[in-house]
Amino acid sequence: MKMLKRLSVAATLATTFLFTIVVNADEGDAPQFNGDEAKNAVNPYLQGLTSFMLWMVPLAFVVSALVSGVKYFFMDEREKEQKPITKTITKLAIAAVVIWSVPLIARIIGIA
Repeated sequence: MKMLKRLSVAATLATTFLFTIVVNADEGDAPQFNGDEAKNAVNPYLQGLTSFMLWMVPLAFVVSALVSGVKYFFMDEREKEQKPITKTITKLAIAAVVIWSVPLIARIIGIA
C-alpha cells in the first residue's frame, strides 16, 4: 500500500511538473495549454516505455506462468481441484494481452 501511495504521489508530481512546463502565459492573459509542446515533452518517455513493455510483458508472462506451473505441481490434490492451472494461466494471459495492447491503443488514440 505504501508503494502504491508513493507511486501515486510521484505520478502527481510528474504530471504537475510537466503541466507547469508546457503552460504559457501570453501577454498577461490566462495561461494556455500548448498540446504540441506537451506531446514533444512526453513522447521520448512514452517511446522508451513502449519499447520496454513490448519485450518485458511477454517475458513476465512466461516467467509467471512457469512459477504458477511449478507451484501447481507441488499442490495437494484438493488444492489442484480448487485452483486449476488452466484458470491461473488464462488470467495471466488476459492480463498480459491487456497490458501489451496499451501501446497499440495509445498509437490509435494519437498519444504516442
